[in-house]
Amino acid sequence: MSGSPQEERMEVSVERDGDLAIIRVKGETYTLLDPLVKALHEIGVDFAGYDIPHPLKEEGVLYVRCKDEDPVRKVFEAIRRLKEVYGELRDSLQSELERVESM
Repeated sequence: MSGSPQEERMEVSVERDGDLAIIRVKGETYTLLDPLVKALHEIGVDFAGYDIPHPLKEEGVLYVRCKDEDPVRKVFEAIRRLKEVYGELRDSLQSELERVESM
């Protein structure tokens, strides 16, 4: 079973180095960062990638470089895009479950 929402809350910190944003995410790794990096590439950032510094720690580091725009704003844009995609998936799955259950 999962714990309370406070126990599962991820911690995020942001550092900036010119046109590079370095976003540390405690509590998440590949599951969150893989789709986020893909969405960042789709919206056209100059660079997006991540690192998992230690395989036994639930912590990832996201790197986003964007010369013409704020890289952190691009991360928010990518998150909005993922929310839309996952919302569509949820709606489609719900419709399919209702169809199957009515058979």
